[in-house]
Parts: sequence; structure tokens; C-alpha cells
Amino acid sequence: MQRRLFHLFSAAVLLFLAFAPLFAHHGTPSYDLTKTISTKASVTSLEWNNPHCLLHFDIKDEKGTVRNWAVEMYNPLYMSRAGWNKDTLKAGDEIEISFHPSKNGAGNGIVRIGDSRIVFRGVALSLDEDNPVVPPGRN
Repeated sequence: MQRRLFHLFSAAVLLFLAFAPLFAHHGTPSYDLTKTISTKASVTSLEWNNPHCLLHFDIKDEKGTVRNWAVEMYNPLYMSRAGWNKDTLKAGDEIEISFHPSKNGAGNGIVRIGDSRIVFRGVALSLDEDNPVVPPGRN
């Protein structure tokens, strides 16, 4: 009987561990989707990683103070289908960006199809895999 309980408990633990990553995804509750920041920025890096690409950039306020931001984007496969690659934006590139900031005021946010925008060299880069846009001068 004890052996049977041990095996049952072990199987339950293994099953939990196998599915735990499914519950780790945080979604959008930590972002203020009612607020949008639209500004000019200077790219500091683009992280091309799973589960989400991250775009890092600096924003200078009216007093000249620079603040670094990181926005969560879609996964690399999705971004590739929308016309992006790991070299689409590089450090020093000047962009215009609209994104939703985090609720806690930290320097991070999220971009979403339909209500976010990234403009590079006068071209609005696509965030939609059904409407890919390759940025000028990079592919």
C-alpha cells in the first residue's frame, strides 16, 4: 500500500512539474492598457529570445533626463512572420514608439497589435504576422 501511494504521489509531482511552465506565463495584467506612451526614443538593444522579444530604448524627457525602458514584444517566430529579424533595430537607431507602460511605474511596458506602434526611418514596422513590413535598409 505504501509503495502504491509513493508511486501515485511521484506521478502527481512529475505531472505538476511537467505542466508548471504553462501557469508561469503572466499575460498583460501588470500593464496599464488604458495608458499609452508615445515618444521618440533611441534603441539600446533588441533581445531576440523566447518567450518574448524585448526592445530596450532610452527616452529623454523635457529636462534632459534619460530613462531606459524595456518593452515586451511577441515571440521571435511571430515577429519573423511580421517581417522582423534580430537585426531589424540596432543600438543607436532612432524610433518613434507607442506602448503601454507597467502599472507599477517601472521602466517597462508592452506593445500590442492595434494600439501600439514602432516607426523606424519613417516606416511603421508591422507587429502583425498577417501584414508583414520589412524596414527600409534592413532585412
